[in-house]
Parts: sequence; C-alpha cells; structure tokens
Amino acid sequence: MDTVHTILRSAKYFFCATFLSRVSGFCRDMAMAFCFGGSAEVAGFLVAFRLANLFRRLLGEGNLQAGFVPQFESFRQESFAKAVHFYREAALFLTLVSSVVVIGSEGILWLVFDVLSPSWQEIARLTMWMLPGLLFICLSGLNQALLQSQKKYFWPALTPIVFNGVWILAAMVSQNMLTLSIWVTVGCALQWMISSLQVKREFSSLEKQKRQWFSLSCRELIRLMTLGLLGIAAVQINSALDAIFARIADLSGPVYLWYAIRVQQLPLALFGLALSGAVLPPLSRAIRSGDRTRFYEFLHSSLRRSAVLIIPSAFGLVALGGAGLNVLYGHGHFHLQEVQNTMVCLWAYALGLAPSVGVLLLSQAFYAQKMYWVPARASLYAVGLNIFLNAVFVFGFGWGAASIALATSLSSLLNCYQLARALTGSFDLSLFKLSFRLALASALPTALCLAVQYVGFQGLALNGWGQGLQLAVLSLLYLGGFAALVFLLSIHEVWETLGLRERSPAENRGNESFP
Repeated sequence: MDTVHTILRSAKYFFCATFLSRVSGFCRDMAMAFCFGGSAEVAGFLVAFRLANLFRRLLGEGNLQAGFVPQFESFRQESFAKAVHFYREAALFLTLVSSVVVIGSEGILWLVFDVLSPSWQEIARLTMWMLPGLLFICLSGLNQALLQSQKKYFWPALTPIVFNGVWILAAMVSQNMLTLSIWVTVGCALQWMISSLQVKREFSSLEKQKRQWFSLSCRELIRLMTLGLLGIAAVQINSALDAIFARIADLSGPVYLWYAIRVQQLPLALFGLALSGAVLPPLSRAIRSGDRTRFYEFLHSSLRRSAVLIIPSAFGLVALGGAGLNVLYGHGHFHLQEVQNTMVCLWAYALGLAPSVGVLLLSQAFYAQKMYWVPARASLYAVGLNIFLNAVFVFGFGWGAASIALATSLSSLLNCYQLARALTGSFDLSLFKLSFRLALASALPTALCLAVQYVGFQGLALNGWGQGLQLAVLSLLYLGGFAALVFLLSIHEVWETLGLRERSPAENRGNESFP
C-alpha cells in the first residue's frame, strides 16, 4: 500500500543511486575540463551534444514516463500480464519513432551541411555522430519508467554510470572531439543494454504475446504523450537555443553554462527528481482509486520535503559554488578565469533551483490526472519569456553567458507560479512560512561564507591543497551556521526530514488536513 513513508523510502533509493550516478557525472566533467579545458572546440562539442539530445525528453524521459506510468497503472488494475504486454508494445513503437527521428535528423543535417560556416559544420558533424545514441537513450528511459512502476528505483537510476564511465575513458584517450562523439554513442548503447537486462530479469517468466505496431494501447500512449508534447518540445528547443545564445555571447559560453548547470543539477537530481520520480506512481494510483485526500497528502508531503532540502541547497550553491568549482575543475587546462566565469553562471542558475523542483513536483500532479495540457501551457509561457530575456540580455545589453542562466531561472519561476495557481490545494500558508524560515537560516551563513572567501582567502586564487582547505572551511561555516539557525528558529522539519526527530501524533494530525 502506498503511504508517505513508502514514497520517502523509494525516494531514498532513488537518491542513493542518483548520487552515485552524479558523482560519476562530475568525474566525467572533471576529465573533460582537465583534458580539454574551456576551448571553443569543447564548446562546439557541448552544443552538438545538446542538439543530438534535442528529442531526448520528448521521446525517452519526462514526456514518455509521464504518459507511460499512468497508463501502465491502469492496465495493471486489469491484469499484470496485460500491463507488461503494453510495455512491450510501447517499446516496439518507440523503436520505430526514434529511428525515424534519427534518420530524419541525419538527413536534414546532411542537406544543410554545405551552407554552414566552418565552425557550425564541425558542430553538425559531431551531432550526426551522436544522434544514433538517441534511440538507445529513449529505450533506456522506457525501461526506467517500467521499473519505477514496479518500485525498483535503485538499479535503474544507477545505469547512467555506465554511460559516464565510457565518456571518462574516451576523454582520457581521445585526441579530438570526433572520436569522443563516437564513444558517447557507444556509451548510450551500453546503458540501454544494462537496463534491458534488468527488465528481462524482472519479467522473463511472463509469456510473450504477439505485438502490434499501433495497438489501441499504443494509440492511447501517443494521445497522452501528444498532450504534453508541445510543452516539452518547447523546453527542449529552448535548451538548444540557450546553447546557441551562449555561443553568440561568448565562444566559450556553452562550456561555462555546461559545467555550472551540471553542479546545479546535483541537488535538482538528488532531491527533485528523486521525489518526483517516486511520487508519480502513488499519485496515479490514488487518482485511479478516487482517493483525492491521499493524492493531496502525497503531494503536500513531497512539497514540504523538497523545500527543506532544496532551499538550503540553493543558498549553498552561492556560498560554496566558487570553491567547489575550483576543486572540481580548476586544474589542467581549465584556468582561474574560466572557473570564475562558471561560478557567476552557477549563481544565476541557483536562483531557479527551488522553482525548478516545484515545477517537477507540481507537473507530476497533473500527469497523474492525465491533465497534460496544463504543464504544457505553463512551459510555453516560460519558454517564451526565456527566449525574450535571452535576446534582450545578449543583443540588447551585451551581457555574457551568465545572463542565459539568469533568464532560465526567471522563466522557471514563472513556470512554477503558473502550475501552482492552476492546482488548487497544492500550497498552504505553512509551506510559505517554512520556506521563509529556511531562506533566513540559509542566507546569513551564505553572507558569512562570501565574506570569508573574498576577505580571508582573497577569492579563488588557490591551487592544490589550498582549494580543498578553502572548500572545507567554507562548508563548515555554512553547515554549522545553518544548523545553529535551524535550532534557534525551531525549524523542526529539517530534523524530521533527516530522520533525527520523529513527528508527534499531534503534528501528524495537523499535517494531514488538506483543502
């Protein structure tokens, strides 16, 4: 039976696996920074990687999982065998669609190749080598959605380590970006193979039925995905435009944005994706059973837990971001100025961390109800604002790559506001009070850390053991100051989330009243 406790337990499994996956991702980025620095060639490779993955969330991650999980749960109520057969038909359909997208994209790039400038020809060439990986990533995303519906969160979230491991080895031995691009596609294929073995082990005992290309169940999945397609497509196109705007603002701009957003995505993935991935199946089951009280209980608990984890993380990115980036990337060919440029981008991304997690959780509430048009509409508004701000910041004000990150954060705030306003009952006054107290407890240690960094350590002009010492001192100041203020302000939710304090029966009753 689904409860708040089971959701948190699933999120913890997701958290542990995602943490290991993200550590491997940081090792991958460190290898890239050490071996290639922040050159224009690396920036071109990262732009190509984004272009090659333009359809990733459309077909293989968020949109697919949002359409697949509620439909899978509906079939499960009739028969588990029927639900698994639906997965197998969906895999066949996804293989066809992804193959068409890959072949079509390759053809378009081949046709326009000769009219591109030399630098963009290189980007197009790298994109063409990485495009086949889209097929494997999409199928891997479907496998992950299936396993999550089975409450299997740890191993599916661990499979990206295989992809990152291949990338790291390739970065160490590759002499150019073309060879690296080929190995990126190989890594995608290996990731899919590992996830397929997990699925096969889970369902090999079930008898296979004859599959159809466009069965009724697949047509329903197409309908559900189409409802959210517009919003996700806009977000993906916007992501690609961000890289292009950054390239216009600064030839190395995509590098700064890439490394900054990789750090920003650590708490986003550990807490936001863990909670949203764990809460979607229970939300879907609550809606299927008509229990809206439990639906709001799950959503409300997830929002409070996310606030406790994300708000201190956002301030932590500002307090510790510069020192952390210096430890991660301030070696080899990645110089101090490049670290500082990345730090400014990270600060701008930090502003949008809490709204981004809010978007993830609130979107799941609409997906569980099959109301895909609401997140799509909110995404369109946010994307429109983001493109407008990018144009103003880059062409109007002549700002650098950090302005792209700032525009992204402001647009995520609009997106979160649109979803919150559309979902009656998702917020209450206690959540805002909690968020304010957490912000206060985080802001004061952040100011102290920045003062110590620029007065005591003279900025980031450190190397070797000095980098680690600076990060250790600032971390102790931030975490110690935050813990002290949490105690003084009596923010009991922090200790409850960390498992250091149990709720009293009276508090539990108070937190179970929903609009």
